[in-house]
Amino acid sequence: MQLLYPIVAYSQNQVTIQSPNNTADSKIIEPALGGTLPIQLPDLGDNSSSNLSEVDEKRIGEKIIRAIKKDPDYSNNWLIYDYLNQLGQNLVASARSQKISGADASGPFAPEFEFFAVKDKTINAFALPGGYIGVHTGLLTLSENESELASVLGHEIGHVTQKHIARGVGFGKESSTLILAAMLLAALAVKNNPNAAQGLAVGGQALAIQNQLAYTRDAEREADRIGFLILQASGLDVSGMPGFFQKMQKANSISDSGVPAYVRTHPQSFERAADMQNRIRNQASGKPNSSLEFYLVQTLAKIEQQGGPSELVETKQYFQEQINSNVLIKNMQGYFGLTILALAEKKNQEAMTLLKKSRDVANKIELTNPQLKKSSYFFDVTGLQINLQMGNFNQVSNNALSLLKLRPNSKSLNVIYLESLLASGNMKGALTWLDGKTKVDKTDSLWWNYLARTYEQENKAALYHAAVAEKYVAEGALPAAIMQLKIASELNGNSFYQASEFEARKRQIEQLYREEMIENGRLERRP
Repeated sequence: MQLLYPIVAYSQNQVTIQSPNNTADSKIIEPALGGTLPIQLPDLGDNSSSNLSEVDEKRIGEKIIRAIKKDPDYSNNWLIYDYLNQLGQNLVASARSQKISGADASGPFAPEFEFFAVKDKTINAFALPGGYIGVHTGLLTLSENESELASVLGHEIGHVTQKHIARGVGFGKESSTLILAAMLLAALAVKNNPNAAQGLAVGGQALAIQNQLAYTRDAEREADRIGFLILQASGLDVSGMPGFFQKMQKANSISDSGVPAYVRTHPQSFERAADMQNRIRNQASGKPNSSLEFYLVQTLAKIEQQGGPSELVETKQYFQEQINSNVLIKNMQGYFGLTILALAEKKNQEAMTLLKKSRDVANKIELTNPQLKKSSYFFDVTGLQINLQMGNFNQVSNNALSLLKLRPNSKSLNVIYLESLLASGNMKGALTWLDGKTKVDKTDSLWWNYLARTYEQENKAALYHAAVAEKYVAEGALPAAIMQLKIASELNGNSFYQASEFEARKRQIEQLYREEMIENGRLERRP
């Protein structure tokens, strides 16, 4: 398995961020202060006692998530992304309805929660500063029901709202945020991949930092309490939290080498499990009420985490065994899994047949289990993907647009809609749609990449380079963005207004880069 995070090596006077494959992409960051880096982290205070300002916390989170998104183990399966964010945002809304401290959406630097999946078979989830919450595919596949998964997400939301990372990092205000981000990246690399420590070029300081960043039992109990309140307010089965604890307690009783990552990074105790049992004693709880989407996202996660072609036969056999079982939910999952694999192999008719079988079983499940939350969203999107691959571009555009009226924030639908517009040659429609997306979500490089593709197909070279520049800005690659705008402004055929606009934007980014260099101690501030 490849490392999810860049390798970070420490010496007395510098921090080196290496690429996961130890390539020439490595770069050295000079700290603002000489000498050794402080490693003693303070006790937790209240969530207003953070050593990091909200501005720094948000910037650190953005730096880390940009690095994560570049890694091949970041899942860009947008159906999984949509599911996690729909469930996660519902939990965040529940936190806000309970007026939980730190969950308020007001203020320019309030956490804007974003949930994402990581291709990793271990049972784990983690929270980053700024509201980014990562979920390993192993947690998705091994959760028994939606309430168990929601209990983990609620717990991680608790870590964010109570600023446990910011309160635990006891670095002085003079420390550069880039160095802090590098340290957190190193810690997360070791925490999420325990074998990584053997291959990391890290010193005693890095390991000490990693150990101190592991959540304390006090922080865990606080996150438990917040997570329980969130789960309770959301209407999900509150027994999901102690149920998950019991599963982890069993795992904790086995040898260290087999302990799930969640246990290593989230200290367990019998007292925590007992506390949750006491909390639900007077709560009404019936059977866990999962959605069809939960079971389908488990199937997608199973495919996402397979190790490559060598595991394909085994994965197909797994889905066939589900089809052969006498459990309807497993039948639905098996047919859906084979649908996705057939789609990947461009066996479109076979994929369409399998998708119908999966949908038919889902209809039977809904008839026999009225408590199950109904949704055909995964089936609809997968059908659009098959039709897109079959060349039915106009049909896909029309159907995707209808579905987008119901789910405007769906990343999977937005991507399919854009792909259908580009494939059908509807550049005007694509540009109109992307104009809206890049204004609303200008920090997502995905939309700038689509805009660049569209301008390239339109042979609009200057606008193409300008869009690529914004993509680089979103990815934090400011020197590359400056170069792209320089190219755009110097091309023949630009109007005076357009050339001036490119030049003005270039100066803005140059100033951002200058501030970044000053912050990292690579440049002195002008008097």
